[in-house]
Amino acid sequence: MTLDQFGALLVTIDPDVKHFDSMENGNFTVWQEYARIKAYADGRNQGGWKVQVERYTTDEDDAVATALESAFDASDEIAFHHELDYDAESGLIRHLFDCEVG
Repeated sequence: MTLDQFGALLVTIDPDVKHFDSMENGNFTVWQEYARIKAYADGRNQGGWKVQVERYTTDEDDAVATALESAFDASDEIAFHHELDYDAESGLIRHLFDCEVG
């Protein structure tokens, strides 16, 4: 799976998803690639990317966060770890999906 395909998948789940940054208030989703996975063959890096997807929400049972987890879990091309935290100051729940895409 390429980064473009990964981004397209995210758009099917949240049409308002932003790459790198968002100026939204309330519920929103952002994603960014942050490292190349090193897996060399034939003298070229055949590895994919490490990508973080963050879903910020005020909803305990957020449908977008659930859909993200389901899509990642169903994919043979995405490995992921899901963390959850809460920011009392902003009142937002943060779903952090640390993914390996390749």
